[in-house]
Amino acid sequence: MNGRAQRGLQIHAAGGQIRRISDTTYAVRSQTMPDTRYMLTRTAGGWDCSCPDDVPYCKHAHALEARLGAKARADRALLMHNMGGQVERIADDHYIVKSQSSDQTYEVCDFGHGWMCSCPDHLHTAAVCKHIQAVQWHNGERHMVERPDPTACWYCDSTNTIRKGMQAGHRRFRCKSCGSYYTDNLGFEGSRASPEHIIAAVDMMFSGLSSRKTAKSLRRAKCAVTHQTVVNWARRFGSMMEQYLDIIRPHVGELWRTDEVYMKIRGERKYLFAMLDSDTRYWIARQVATNKGTDDVRPMFRKARQVAGKTPSKLISDGASNFAEAHRDEYAPRNYLWKDSVHEPHIRMDGDPNNNQMESFNGNTLRMREKVTRGLKSEDSAILAGLQIYHNHVRPHLGLPDGQTPGEAAGIRIEGDDKWLTLILAAAKAKAAAKAMSGAEPPVD
Repeated sequence: MNGRAQRGLQIHAAGGQIRRISDTTYAVRSQTMPDTRYMLTRTAGGWDCSCPDDVPYCKHAHALEARLGAKARADRALLMHNMGGQVERIADDHYIVKSQSSDQTYEVCDFGHGWMCSCPDHLHTAAVCKHIQAVQWHNGERHMVERPDPTACWYCDSTNTIRKGMQAGHRRFRCKSCGSYYTDNLGFEGSRASPEHIIAAVDMMFSGLSSRKTAKSLRRAKCAVTHQTVVNWARRFGSMMEQYLDIIRPHVGELWRTDEVYMKIRGERKYLFAMLDSDTRYWIARQVATNKGTDDVRPMFRKARQVAGKTPSKLISDGASNFAEAHRDEYAPRNYLWKDSVHEPHIRMDGDPNNNQMESFNGNTLRMREKVTRGLKSEDSAILAGLQIYHNHVRPHLGLPDGQTPGEAAGIRIEGDDKWLTLILAAAKAKAAAKAMSGAEPPVD
């Protein structure tokens, strides 16, 4: 470890030296002039610091990355991926990755139990280092949800288009490649309200506001809609985003947790079962059931395995027999060569093992939202789909590094500050492309 890195760790250990300004900007207090703060801004090459030390990574940058921890590794991995030429494939399970601080190279290999790297960070901490994450970006194991160009053709994504007047207040285009007509209102077609008002309504609904209070807030913004319209928007866009995100595989850990929480659906007492990844806090799957300890929860276990693409090495739950039966049927190995999966049903509130993460999730995510709506109207309510998207991809999690969402920790990044807009546009684009691929004729004049 060089001198700058050591001094950076000392700055981080002192505490109170770093202040977050935005997602890409931080202020670090000078150690020689306490009244002076240096500004660090994320760039394509790393951190740009305003201090006099003219090196790619000064002590302030090292202090900041020590604070960010896992988030700093993820940011660096994405930078390496965007630079290109940093990862060389030797075989499907063997890669060579260039070091960013020296002329060395590191080997990233998979021996059947996950990726391993020869860098000091992975060897000393067993963390998923930036080199492993760069390989995952290279292989498509990590995913960036980008905001599509709304003026590009909805059906073939061509930019070879021409303007064809206006339609319902939106620009109308004709694609020369496929001959289809479309507007620049991607994802919001058929809606009288503006996309800004719709996104505001979706955000308020899924972040905890009731439909009536949401409609009242919109009326103050000169958008007169009923609470039923707000509910219809939540159903439409919640379902559309859920279908799109279901095809993206999160990179979750090996320790999963499951539990249930009761809620009222159409006035009847029901139970919402949820599967949560302990490392990333990613909400993997859910299921609504009538009984707590006897209903079959294997569909949720099966869905979680399908979403994650694997089974956990360890599952923590309470002592309900349906969890044990579902684990035995869905996750327990049938062959001694398969990965072993252990079920831990004996938990307590303190000590180890415990299920405190799951209890916190039940209270802060599910119970708080259910209190506002005073129950749900149906078991497959779009409110649950939107709440799962809000938890995974929109709201920063307090248990993760600065401003990180569970989706980002699981390798799914949503581009832009307005994540709802990016998700709606990407989901609408994917839906239109799938419609074109299925053989359905695009609209033409």
